[in-house]
Amino acid sequence: MEIANEIGILQLTINVTGTESTIYPTLMWDEDTVILVDAGAPGSLNQIKKIMEDLDVPFERLDQIIITHQDIDHIGGIRGILDELPEVEVFAHEADKPYIQGEKKLIRLNSNFMERISDLSDEDKEKVLHMFENASVDVNRTLADGDKLECCGGITVIHTPGHTPGHLCLYHQLSKTLIVGDAMNVVDGQLTGSNPQILNKKDLETALNSLKKFTEFDVENVITYHGGLFINNPNERIKELRKRAD
Repeated sequence: MEIANEIGILQLTINVTGTESTIYPTLMWDEDTVILVDAGAPGSLNQIKKIMEDLDVPFERLDQIIITHQDIDHIGGIRGILDELPEVEVFAHEADKPYIQGEKKLIRLNSNFMERISDLSDEDKEKVLHMFENASVDVNRTLADGDKLECCGGITVIHTPGHTPGHLCLYHQLSKTLIVGDAMNVVDGQLTGSNPQILNKKDLETALNSLKKFTEFDVENVITYHGGLFINNPNERIKELRKRAD
């Protein structure tokens, strides 16, 4: 779905831990550059191709993938893309780079995660763990807080640690769109902060403090990876969430 000129949302259906869910990567493009923000889980390639075709952006034009953070439902689909388009560059924050490249174990592979998949059969557990252990890709370029990309209508990089150490958000200047990865979610139609069920107290506090950075931007659209688009006066809602960090 194209939400403004040359920026669209990809609605993907995935199944990582035995439960089907919907996620929302973002596509931005201009005459010279096509950027995908996050790439879904393993097996997402055909869905990505189809939606890009629907947006009239040929898959073969894809130049860059910006990873908001290291979670499997954000990085798992990259390998499939690179198998077909090996020249595509992968961008991420320095703090998440060693996890994405497989030099460190993904943060989400902890005891809490093992509890979440405890009801799966041994065979399905093995498939899930294999998915996590084989999702690594090389990061070609690191992005830092305040970096500006001049392509695709102008993009500002916002470092928002908490959900992971290197979590990134992006502000698309032309459309006044905030792309927030897992820093925020839409739950029952309302914009919320990061998911408290998978963060410890310290990381949740860090994630909440990171939301203060969003008040520097004039926002008309918020794209959350879990929940999709939020357009109901997002500036005021972000201010409400920010006050909880004071």
